[in-house]
Amino acid sequence: MSTHEPGPFTFIELLSRAWAMYRHEPWLFLLLTGVTVVPVSILSAIATTAATDSGDLARAGVILGIALIPAVLLIPVSGAAVALATVRRLGGDRISAGAALERVGIRFWTLFAALVLVTLGVIAGLIALVIPGIFLAILWLFAGPAVVIEGKGIRDALRRSQDLVRGAWWTVFLAYILIQVVTALAQLAIGLVGAAILSPLQGTALTWGEGAWSTLTQLLVQPFALIAIAILYADRVLRVDRRLPG
Repeated sequence: MSTHEPGPFTFIELLSRAWAMYRHEPWLFLLLTGVTVVPVSILSAIATTAATDSGDLARAGVILGIALIPAVLLIPVSGAAVALATVRRLGGDRISAGAALERVGIRFWTLFAALVLVTLGVIAGLIALVIPGIFLAILWLFAGPAVVIEGKGIRDALRRSQDLVRGAWWTVFLAYILIQVVTALAQLAIGLVGAAILSPLQGTALTWGEGAWSTLTQLLVQPFALIAIAILYADRVLRVDRRLPG
């Protein structure tokens, strides 16, 4: 299957295409992922250290809460930018990291609002009976790409995701689980290597070393997961619309 003849994909093709795309342009996807992973990891480490050093539980909670705000704002950026770059490449086009991030920036607040609604709905479903939360998480999995790639508004993005998943909920669910399992295995393997390398360290050096290695692991593994989810989105659009999104 050539780049100009994308999907629909089987599960194995989805994973192999994601890996091939990542391997072909690693620096692009590392950069798009790093704009979120690195600052969030640094903020998390600083906030955790400050909260641990604080003897006041309330103050520690405030510190962690303040650090959480920029993290929440940054998290959607990488997923949307990687999705845009992935879909463009499936269609045979190219987009630079700067252009992808610029597009996300233009649609940022719509993207953020849509994902806040998704998150609140999923949390409510999980609190209710767990299963409704899982159902909604898959049903609205493609809301972010619908905002950035297709230019949908908040409500339309959620409806678009529902339309793409309708009649294929289990297929999307199983594909998503497969992506997460492969990602977790990769993280485990890299984590074991890190544990061996860091084993001579102790105390503060070990703590910071583990934090740095955790960030590196996320930076290396997360692009694959984001690319695979973007290909899954493209696959659903191809099956529903008979053409690539965008």
